[in-house]
Amino acid sequence: MEHYEHFTLQDFLHDDHFIRWVKNPDADSNRHWEAVRNTFPHQSAVIDHAAGLVQGFAKFYPEVPDSKIEMARQVIMDQVSSEKQIPFKRKYLYLSVAASIAILVGIALWYNPTEVPVHFAKAILKTDPEVRSANDGTTPKTIRLSDGSTITLSPKSHVRYEMGEADRRVVYLEGEAFFHVGRNPDRPFFVFANGLTTKVLGTKFKVSAYPDGADVKVEVTSGSVRVYRSENGKERAEPDGLTLTPNQRAVYTKKDLQLVRTLVAMPKSLVTREQLATYIYTDTPISKVFEGLEEIYGIKVIYDKEAFKSCRLNMSLSDESLFEKLELIGKMVEARYNVLDGEVIFIGEGCSE
Repeated sequence: MEHYEHFTLQDFLHDDHFIRWVKNPDADSNRHWEAVRNTFPHQSAVIDHAAGLVQGFAKFYPEVPDSKIEMARQVIMDQVSSEKQIPFKRKYLYLSVAASIAILVGIALWYNPTEVPVHFAKAILKTDPEVRSANDGTTPKTIRLSDGSTITLSPKSHVRYEMGEADRRVVYLEGEAFFHVGRNPDRPFFVFANGLTTKVLGTKFKVSAYPDGADVKVEVTSGSVRVYRSENGKERAEPDGLTLTPNQRAVYTKKDLQLVRTLVAMPKSLVTREQLATYIYTDTPISKVFEGLEEIYGIKVIYDKEAFKSCRLNMSLSDESLFEKLELIGKMVEARYNVLDGEVIFIGEGCSE
């Protein structure tokens, strides 16, 4: 395993075991690559990047004829040759891309022996180069992306991002960051972070994914996101992931490869202060109070409607935190609550007539 410590992106793309794992993961390979991550946490971002490339490129190349491979390669090389005064760094970028295309086409042929569209090769050349940014300071650092989205990067964190792809926006994170993503249904926004993928169209959310941390966490402030384990293979894993809505969070435990949904520590009101002041109840059925909680916090409350139908409450929802409100309601009706899968469940015998 020691040789993975210094693996580059190209090394992972050449590694037979890595490619098989990305395309056809199983319990044994998941454990192996999670052990690689834990042993060499600095490689997590490179692993995520390589896995994303293998997954993304492979779907373009089932049964690629040799003539099409050469056409795609030639498009890239012709573009490089036509640039008479290309700065050295840009030329190096083109050549690296060309090499990556050749590798990835070979990978796809090997495992999925549809035509390679030449326009896809051209699109790659138009992609903005990858940008890296780190926060070595002691206060949050705001990064504005070309699409108008922003990343607020916490101290001791860094990101890599690519905004030039036609069908997606991609960020690789190590550490913690708050994202405010501009909505664009045609270009979903992906955050790859230490084994967990977050996919959004437009929302506000925070990702905590420090390399030496035991967990990876995603918390949603507005909108919704889809989170799923990167190890499972992007296309197959998404249906098995979790959808998070405001005030919910996902916690991915790297040791056990477990992904669970819960509530954020301090759920915030989704309505204005003026609106919040109107949630006052006098001799009101408990069902109306629970409806008010759902409107304020966006969190579903599950309870036995028949058992609690006679419960009536006198209270205001404008002051205490969500959990303080739930404790108060529980005392009023002699019930208790649990949080399960990002929802609140009330348990009790209800109220007598």
